Amino acid sequence: MKNYKKGLLTLTILSAMSLMAADDKTIYVNTFDDEDGENTSKCSLREAVTAASLHKAYGGCSAGQAYATVTNVIQLEGGEYKLNKELQPNSSMVIQGKSPTDYSRTDVLTNAYPAIVELKTTISGQGKVRIINTTNLNKPSITLNNIVLKEGFSSTMGGALYMGGGTTLNNVSILNSKAQVGGAIYLNDVNSSLTIARGNYQSNDAVQGSVLAMTCNDNLIYTARTITISAASFLNNGSSNSVSTFGFCGQPTVNLTANTITKNIANSNSGSILQFSSITPQGKGYLSASSSLVLLSNTIVKNTAWSAFLYDSFGVKALSNNILAYNGAGKSCRYADGDVTEVKTTNLGLNNNALILAVGDDQCDLPAETVKAIKESTIDLSGIDFTTVLSTLQEPSEYTAFMSMYFPIDNATKTDLVDIGSLGCSIQDQRGIARVSSTNSTGEGESSNTCDVGATEVLRLTAGNVGTLNQSKITLLNSYQREYDTFKALIDNPQTNPEFLAYYKLQLALYDNWKTIIKDEPHYRTIFVDPFVSNTPDEHVLPNGGREIKHLNVDNYDVTVKALGVGKLNSQNQFEGNLDDHLKCEWNPSLKQIVMYRLDDRITPSGDTEFCSYTLTLKNSNPIKASSAYILSNFANIAPIATDASYTIQHGGSQSVDINLLDYANDDGDGSTLELVNNPNKSKVYLNEKGEELAIRIGKLPDPISITAERTGPCPGSDLKSTCYGGKLHIQIKNTLDPFNYKFTYFVYDANGLVSNEATVYLNNSEMKPDGVRKSGGGSMGWLSLFGIAGLFGYRKYQSQKSA
Repeated sequence: MKNYKKGLLTLTILSAMSLMAADDKTIYVNTFDDEDGENTSKCSLREAVTAASLHKAYGGCSAGQAYATVTNVIQLEGGEYKLNKELQPNSSMVIQGKSPTDYSRTDVLTNAYPAIVELKTTISGQGKVRIINTTNLNKPSITLNNIVLKEGFSSTMGGALYMGGGTTLNNVSILNSKAQVGGAIYLNDVNSSLTIARGNYQSNDAVQGSVLAMTCNDNLIYTARTITISAASFLNNGSSNSVSTFGFCGQPTVNLTANTITKNIANSNSGSILQFSSITPQGKGYLSASSSLVLLSNTIVKNTAWSAFLYDSFGVKALSNNILAYNGAGKSCRYADGDVTEVKTTNLGLNNNALILAVGDDQCDLPAETVKAIKESTIDLSGIDFTTVLSTLQEPSEYTAFMSMYFPIDNATKTDLVDIGSLGCSIQDQRGIARVSSTNSTGEGESSNTCDVGATEVLRLTAGNVGTLNQSKITLLNSYQREYDTFKALIDNPQTNPEFLAYYKLQLALYDNWKTIIKDEPHYRTIFVDPFVSNTPDEHVLPNGGREIKHLNVDNYDVTVKALGVGKLNSQNQFEGNLDDHLKCEWNPSLKQIVMYRLDDRITPSGDTEFCSYTLTLKNSNPIKASSAYILSNFANIAPIATDASYTIQHGGSQSVDINLLDYANDDGDGSTLELVNNPNKSKVYLNEKGEELAIRIGKLPDPISITAERTGPCPGSDLKSTCYGGKLHIQIKNTLDPFNYKFTYFVYDANGLVSNEATVYLNNSEMKPDGVRKSGGGSMGWLSLFGIAGLFGYRKYQSQKSA
């Protein structure tokens, strides 16, 4: 059985544990006042930046990390920090806002804990000052997490951020920031780079690069830098005076993936939203021929400009699965160097995009040869109304991961953006939802769930085939016990963050329930399948065009199963085979799993596959929404388990002991045999042809020990040349005066002849300390031998201490 939240659980536990660490070097900000050293009882954001830069205590802030080679982390609270002057970090650091999570409920997008909520931490320049400047000293790398930056201002460059080093913005929004160049962000110098993952970039303005601008030349050469922007929304940036929203120049390597770029404004006679050209209406664009641009699965619509995408032959450009259309009276794509019709080389690759190809307003201006080449792979939106293709703009909410975006409308036509048959889209859509490609094998009329064009994906109920085999019942129970113990310890720990307790208690109850059910599960070699893992849920279209995901769980879906038999998939991915009455598939509502088992103890032969089908049906759907797929399984024999054993040898007596090693072994991994129709009393261990238990094989045996048994015989299978033992074993120390401890190893065979792990038997002499282990030797004892034994004992103690 798989726990589909395992990755999240592990991350949560590790995060919680890290916060409990005694040696926490995080610098915690505990005042919203913009103090600068005057109050040692409080730690302000400005003081924290200084302390992190110097790696020394400053104001009311701790020193953080002692060494300059270790990056400091600054933790902010929920609320607004108002700056009176810009922050100037000169050492690499991470500044993170209060985590935007709610552990009391599941997230509406992932159906997992915690729920993601709106950003809680804001840093404001109050419309008077820039927020962060890293260009003055050292040009450090900066990472910002979970923060809103708003109302930054500069009369020159970088309204919010003026960055000289590597800059990473995770779930960061920049709002209402202004500058002459780079309204939100300006990248300066050769060390600068930018990574954006999630966030809203809204109402920023500049003459050049309302969102992003950069230096083109540093040290007399084109500036090479990497710019990666994914899963973010850019809207209402710029004005009629802006010449660009994104002004790319120098030698950038640019990747834009699953973003929404909408309602931005640039000059209608000369402005561009995405400027990626060596020539512009303003003159030279300073773009290197070695530049590159990848646009993958973006929605670029409803912008107002002379050109939404300005390009020429400089730089390699690859556009796939984007909607680049509906951008008003300007061109959605415009060639910067005159008439493009007869141009042979533009270094522009296009694949599976939605464009307007008809001549006129909003056209994607392309060479005639390119238009001909992409005709089959392009959705031509010429003459098609926007409202039939995309929803209205959805305002930020929990259903949109708190970003503005559009959703494609599924009209089941060749000109909509849904399921275009391509697999080349982004791995996730802008919300973080996986774009699953799954081939259904059993449902009539079902089709593959393939890529949608643009930043978001329509979710359609899709079940996928599952390949699996039975696991050890003991391994499952042990893993659940470990998870149970972990959450129990977190709940009992007084240092645990109270925000996590509700979640931890739910997980504790979950694993406790699973332990109980699995322990009492009556079948043999049971396969457990979670039908909700790795499948795609359906979603409900809201009246405003938004989406509400109907998560895969028992509250939303019915699960039906059917045992098919043993066979294979044919060329049409349909089951072909023979019905097998001993193969069973059932839905277990208590476990919320499909259980698959056999009524006999047949092991699946090599080359065979055992099939069940399952169907997920959305409850109360009209028309009915359902999807079916196969479970392809193999039943394997689970190896028995041998465990270590320990016995005491009484010194001065017979130096022997009788043992039954089967008391320390089990074959419980296969489960219960009681419901097997052919062999309900199946032995747990190997029996010879006479029906006698003969399941123990000795592994490593030191010379001073001899072993006899009630019976012996050849071991099963490939170990036929080895001797196996049955019944009680008589363990004899050959030398009756030997005072040493010994150990030997053994294996056990199950009824099918499968061997266990190697386990150890410890023989502890009552006259010897537990660590005095002897592996060989023996012989008769004379009075002179006592000195030899004493000397050997001393030597072994010396060696033991030396190795320790």
